[in-house]
Amino acid sequence: MELSKKHFMLISFYIILSSLGIEACKEPPRTGKHFVLVHGSCLGAWSWYKLVTLLKSSGHNVTALDLAASGINPSQANDLQSSFDYFKPLRDFMEALPSHERVILVGHSLGGLAISQAMKYFPSKIFVAIFVTALMPRPTLNISTLNQMIFDRGVLQHDTDTSRKGN
Repeated sequence: MELSKKHFMLISFYIILSSLGIEACKEPPRTGKHFVLVHGSCLGAWSWYKLVTLLKSSGHNVTALDLAASGINPSQANDLQSSFDYFKPLRDFMEALPSHERVILVGHSLGGLAISQAMKYFPSKIFVAIFVTALMPRPTLNISTLNQMIFDRGVLQHDTDTSRKGN
């Protein structure tokens, strides 16, 4: 992604945060929020490094997670059987949170599906969820339904059928 697009996304995200009443200022707020940042596909927690710095300097608690087989997570991609396995680090993190703590979930790209799953399993531990150019399923169109539709259409099959080429 070129540099200007990255700056645009960062500024857009900052505007969203400002609209929530979370301001970046020289003095940290008295009660900082806890942000949980979930990366998109082919990325890792490292992709949030600029935002982590901005939020922490504003007095917020920030956790940037590596999903399974991403970043420094030791899982191997070949061992993951489903998106449920891929999102396990987020579920484990949410489960370990104290029952009184509520976090702001932020998901980018495929991370949107991960935070959607966390919203389903841990609604009382989530203050708000922010989808940053992220996938956002709805109750009747979840990841399982999408996977089945793709499988039924044969989109993931190797296209060796010459009768379909060119269509």
